[in-house]
Amino acid sequence: MEEETISRTGAVYGIDISEDRALISYINPDQKEPTTVSLVYGEENYCVPMAVAKREGIGQWFTGEEAVSRAEEDGVTPVPDLYKKALAGEDIIVDADLFSADDIFSIYLRRLFTMAQNMSGIKETQLVVFCVQEVTKEVVSLLTRCSEKNGIDREKVAVIDKKEAFYYYCLSQGPDFRRNDMALFECEGLNVYALRLNKNASDDGELITLDEKYFTLDEKDKDSSFDEVLKEMLKGNLVSTIYLTGSGFSRDWMNLSLQRALLGHRVFAGQNLYTRGAVYAGMVKTRSVSWGYTYVGDHELKLNVSLKVSDLNELKFYPLIRAGESWYEEKGECEAILDGSPEVEIYIGKPDSRKTVVSVLRLKDLPVRENRLTRLRITATPLSDKKVSIRILDLGFGEVARGSGKTFTTTIGID
Repeated sequence: MEEETISRTGAVYGIDISEDRALISYINPDQKEPTTVSLVYGEENYCVPMAVAKREGIGQWFTGEEAVSRAEEDGVTPVPDLYKKALAGEDIIVDADLFSADDIFSIYLRRLFTMAQNMSGIKETQLVVFCVQEVTKEVVSLLTRCSEKNGIDREKVAVIDKKEAFYYYCLSQGPDFRRNDMALFECEGLNVYALRLNKNASDDGELITLDEKYFTLDEKDKDSSFDEVLKEMLKGNLVSTIYLTGSGFSRDWMNLSLQRALLGHRVFAGQNLYTRGAVYAGMVKTRSVSWGYTYVGDHELKLNVSLKVSDLNELKFYPLIRAGESWYEEKGECEAILDGSPEVEIYIGKPDSRKTVVSVLRLKDLPVRENRLTRLRITATPLSDKKVSIRILDLGFGEVARGSGKTFTTTIGID
């Protein structure tokens, strides 16, 4: 079910980041489509090299393409492997001083934020969504810490992987583009990363799954071998649109394969798909747009967790945890009045099934009070994509019935 949208006052940023470069896009409250920041006005020069260098003897730092161009100058010290060292939490000696890789990486991020804010003309940041190759706790921690050093609260930072960015990008396009399944091919050298987005009906709208595969092209005949990749990824249900990205694709060798791609499909090529997809993700996460899809990926929750509550004598399900949300970001909390026996029923279900399992948490040793004089704070915290910790705190009922402070915990999940 689509939720009511909320108006934004700040900009949403999407940053596609890797070991060697970053791209950044933004969307203002009055814009309909994201804008990708270019290093040269009017050109599609989007990649900011992952490079930082320091002028010796003074506190002058260079970032991006300027750091690359000055790296060979006398009196300038470059910082190699910055992203790797920042993820590892290393300290780095630069110009005879010791710096944390965090602090130097923060300087690089500041350059990205400054570029985008200067173009957007808006100081307020609604949300920053980073797109990375793989979401890990180390990556999330680094990006949130360094964003905070640049004045962006961790509540305004989200991290997704390439698959999720592709999901948001595809389904934010016009209806003709997303009528059927969609496919993406990213080529770097001889390596091809392929994604196929599959659309499936579900009770709550459309359930989206993604298939990913890796291929290596034949160096002697890239055209024919990529044609075989297309055959593999396009078989089955109809595919509406194909996206090509990466530096490896070239009209110099794409003849037979390009003909197959163009046969009955819309085909688009570009380098900023992931950064724009991160912006679209931010639009959904800030509820700036309505969204009728559920994506269940590697880092997304595979279960719904709800309570059955009475609201004005009407029984309803109150969602604590929603499938499709990132498990490391999601948290559900509510307060409820206990009505009846000292127990709480928790309903667990998968997004692609109507079946639910009821887990009953009995509140042993809860103080005996009159009915409806016990208020509970119920908190659901994901432990993984399939497990959730439930914590219930006895708050009592104000001055009438003091809270005992007792807590009751359990872990629920699916196989």
